Amino acid sequence: MAIGGKKEMRMNEFIRNVNEVRLLGEEGEPLGIMRFLDALARARAAEMDLVEISPTAHPPVCRIMDYGKFKYQQAKKEHEVRRKQQQVEVKGIRVKSYKIGENDLRIKLKQARQFLEAGHRVLITLLFRAREHGHADMGDQLLRDAFGKGLEDISKVESPPRKDGRRMTMSLAPLPNLKQILAQRAKDEEARRAKLLEEGKELPPEPEEPPLPPEEDDADGEDGEDEDGGDEGEG
Repeated sequence: MAIGGKKEMRMNEFIRNVNEVRLLGEEGEPLGIMRFLDALARARAAEMDLVEISPTAHPPVCRIMDYGKFKYQQAKKEHEVRRKQQQVEVKGIRVKSYKIGENDLRIKLKQARQFLEAGHRVLITLLFRAREHGHADMGDQLLRDAFGKGLEDISKVESPPRKDGRRMTMSLAPLPNLKQILAQRAKDEEARRAKLLEEGKELPPEPEEPPLPPEEDDADGEDGEDEDGGDEGEG
């Protein structure tokens, strides 16, 4: 049984029907095969516990340790893992109109991609101006096509487009295997560049990645939005 398993490990006098053990010291160093009673005596002399960590081995493997301290440290590690898992942030991307210009849309997509690649969920909020409320289908199509399909290589739609008043929202979550996907892409790019060098071709410049933009404030009525619904296509 591996140390750290969820099943409780046998220790000290609760290790039964065992004549010999392979003993490990406090630092995991091998101390050889010895009689169980001798191993238990060594553990007690060190004011520690004799813990059976591999009962199916022949002979079983035991280790000298402070089992109470070990369990406390394991609990702390598990708590830290859970805490980090719960710290996944939701980042906001706001689009002011489904008539957003092509360049502005590219910027929004790039921001969303950066957030997702950093491991965050992304909430896209599309705003409707006064004359745009009757075209919810256009907003739905923009969110599904531009963001849902445009980022499907690294994310999945967690919550499909939903309109609520003058807003329509859709949320994306990183793919479970995103780290492996990004690692493979980096490996492929490195191989591609190595091949170009081998062929004596000029390498393309390394892309300059801008820092992550700040999360956008989605407060009502800011930025002096044009409620008459102009067609300038701002993002």
